[in-house]
Amino acid sequence: MACAQTGSGKTAAFLLPVIHTLLEENVAAAPFSSTQEPSCLIVSPTRELAIQIHNEARKFAHGSVIKSVVIYGGASTSYQSNTLQRGCHILVATPGRLMDFVERGKISFASLRYFILDEADRMLDMG
Repeated sequence: MACAQTGSGKTAAFLLPVIHTLLEENVAAAPFSSTQEPSCLIVSPTRELAIQIHNEARKFAHGSVIKSVVIYGGASTSYQSNTLQRGCHILVATPGRLMDFVERGKISFASLRYFILDEADRMLDMG
């Protein structure tokens, strides 16, 4: 568990080791599939934070085979589902949309190696 002020690099602190390890293990390109098995799941309390984490993951993984996908409520499920089907190593999600996609069989945790709760205290406060 890590606690630090905003802007101190917490996102990089958990993303960089995950991306580094996946690259060192020569992770294959994520296959097109109706059910995705991400290697890393990051759960965030808000869509704004989820999008921010996803953008950082894309930036850090730029030029590699590693794909990050973000799913959150308040946006088209069909668009997010289509994006997810194209492959996913790192999945950033809000709790509600994550549960929805798991219940629909769009996400499996069979290959999950990293599970990160960002702002877990805030999610507990939200219920």
